[in-house]
Amino acid sequence: MHKLRSALLAFAAVGAVVVSSQAQSVEFRAVSSWDQSYAPRTVLFEKYLKNVEAASGGDLKFIVNGPETVPPFEQLQPVGANVFQILFTHGAYHFGTTPYLVAVEGLRGDLAAWRRAGIKEHVDKHYARFGLKLIAMPQTPEGSAYNILLRAPVGPSGDLNGRKIRATQSYAATLAMLGASPVVLPPSEIYTSLEKGVVDGAAWPVIGALGYRWYEVAKNLLRPSFGVVVHPIFMSQAAWNGLSPAQRKIFEDEALKIENEWFEEWPRLAKQEQDALLAKGAQVTELGATQKEKLAGSWSNGVIAFTMPKNPKEIGALVEIGKANALLK
Repeated sequence: MHKLRSALLAFAAVGAVVVSSQAQSVEFRAVSSWDQSYAPRTVLFEKYLKNVEAASGGDLKFIVNGPETVPPFEQLQPVGANVFQILFTHGAYHFGTTPYLVAVEGLRGDLAAWRRAGIKEHVDKHYARFGLKLIAMPQTPEGSAYNILLRAPVGPSGDLNGRKIRATQSYAATLAMLGASPVVLPPSEIYTSLEKGVVDGAAWPVIGALGYRWYEVAKNLLRPSFGVVVHPIFMSQAAWNGLSPAQRKIFEDEALKIENEWFEEWPRLAKQEQDALLAKGAQVTELGATQKEKLAGSWSNGVIAFTMPKNPKEIGALVEIGKANALLK
């Protein structure tokens, strides 16, 4: 914590200068919750920043820092305080501050349906209290976000009855429907736990497991995948307020473009990772028909049920919006 505080103080003076000037050229300090080994950082986040820079004719520039600068679970506050101006993250990393974006991943439907319902605007309004402006909210197609890697394939029962699965609490309802129980472990312990049989599988996004080499000890990819993942891009409200209307429009226009592109790009990257895992000896194992039918609903309802006690008023309002727009059943 002392090292983090020192780093933030070192950046603070620079950050204040960056956003206080109304000059044409503005340089932003950005921070990402992932390093460059995670494909969305380069294919989504850094591409978006390059597009903004190009659209501005080079007047908007970016210096990107990763989790080595500020740990992912501690990034929200310094961006809200304008120490950094831009944040690329996931709701789980600041769940202790607000569960709202995790709850949003319980919604169903596609990008067009979310836009009609104004979900992005509701998220933006919620995060304003933390000094943040939501500038882009890329999402994945429903049913393409998360999966489970298993030591042994699905048996005749079609479920995961009695198995212990490394997972966060977001997966608890889905695992319960499948007859499994969650075990919370840090990523650094998953390989060994799979290898020794401490857990029978690991739940993870469909992109990102390859680099951990879990396919060496968990060769079965459970299908179908499930859920939606949101990769928000925030800007400090102070930085946003310092932009001209023309500069804001560049950020907004490029955000719409990258959101559209990402909705199509994620499935391609997911297939690319699955193909790579299969090439390394993994195999697909399918849930039973009954479990497949229940999967989407159990994930959606489970995420809402998990987050609701943390903020009943606002997540309750989100549920009403979801129901009114056929994003929840």
